[in-house]
Amino acid sequence: MKVRAKSCCVAIRLAVIACIALGSSASAAQELEVMHWLTSGGESASLSVVRQAYRDQGGVWRDAPVPGGSAARAAAVNRILGGNPPPVFLFSLGAQLRELSAHGLVVPAPGAGAEWDRVLPPLLSRSAQQQGRYMAAPLNIHGENWMFYNTALLRQAGLEVPRTWEAFITAAATLKAMGKTPIALGGQPWQERLLFNAVLLGVGGRDFYRRVYEALDETALSSPTMLAVFRTFASLRPFVDEGSPGRRWNQATAMLMRGDAAFQFMGDWAKGDIRAAGMEPGVQIGCALAPAPDPAYIMVVDAFAFTQPRDAATAEAQKRFVAVMMDPAVQAGLNQAKGSIPVRTDVPDDGFDICAKQAMTLIRAPETNLASTGMGLSGGMAGAVDDAISHFWNDPRLSPQEGQALLRKSILAFR
Repeated sequence: MKVRAKSCCVAIRLAVIACIALGSSASAAQELEVMHWLTSGGESASLSVVRQAYRDQGGVWRDAPVPGGSAARAAAVNRILGGNPPPVFLFSLGAQLRELSAHGLVVPAPGAGAEWDRVLPPLLSRSAQQQGRYMAAPLNIHGENWMFYNTALLRQAGLEVPRTWEAFITAAATLKAMGKTPIALGGQPWQERLLFNAVLLGVGGRDFYRRVYEALDETALSSPTMLAVFRTFASLRPFVDEGSPGRRWNQATAMLMRGDAAFQFMGDWAKGDIRAAGMEPGVQIGCALAPAPDPAYIMVVDAFAFTQPRDAATAEAQKRFVAVMMDPAVQAGLNQAKGSIPVRTDVPDDGFDICAKQAMTLIRAPETNLASTGMGLSGGMAGAVDDAISHFWNDPRLSPQEGQALLRKSILAFR
């Protein structure tokens, strides 16, 4: 009943915002095309919070979904280069968006200012700016280094939630002996990279993670610690089922929910699908940050970018869109539906699940904030990192030493 009451409070707050703004904005309504990839159950529910709030304020929303983040980003870029740019499109903070901004293909987020500097986590604020101006409006903060687990399976096996990678490997062996798949993994390079980076953080710690992906430190890449990372990563291969190659992330999450698998290392967007299936994150499907020596949150941020408005009405519609999306009540509602956490650190954690509450507390400490490789590395380097990790994971003939050398070569080639 508490969760339902809190959800009602969010809905009431949104309705009050809508009523205040409706009278003044309806006459200036302008159709606004919004391109995005938010098409799965939890994703669609989160976007509907923004869409409804925008419509309640008199805006006319034209939905332009493109399933799949990579396909949607490519579609947006193609339209921009083809002379038919979408006025609003979802992207990810990172090198490709910086390139679009540097070439003047996107305009600064309308309405961004000093308040954003105050309420956004410093790492997010820096990543969202180009030459001191916000190149996009951040939608949400996702954490990549979550370990989700089926609580009933662990209870059946008599296992505690592992807090170290050594304990995890012991637990995985027990589960495999029971005939259960220990790790639900989608065999796509980006999913394999999430698992690798969880191991990297867990073996090396957050300062080592920064040395590798921020400083691009050759000494760290060549170190015994990195070799230990690859040895641990390789030791996880036997705990993934043969159906992994090509599997989508939400299919792996479904394995977890059915009880076919015990663990999934995945971003917190998985919680949106868990909720859509009628389960509660932190209850039937437990959540913990992947084992690591010190607390850290590997952040990936979805953001809406804007192209040059064709007229004053479109410019006003873009500005209204940003104001709606950044409103604290809308931020609360959309992120509760998606499984992510608000970009604003001043949003109360009322109504959020236990996993999100933990994340919202954690990101308020800047030293815990880490950038995902897609957010922190250049596009070419991020792709090379994914390729190196995937190559190693999918070729058991490669030794940990060869995997380490492959990653080192891939990073240094773009440094």
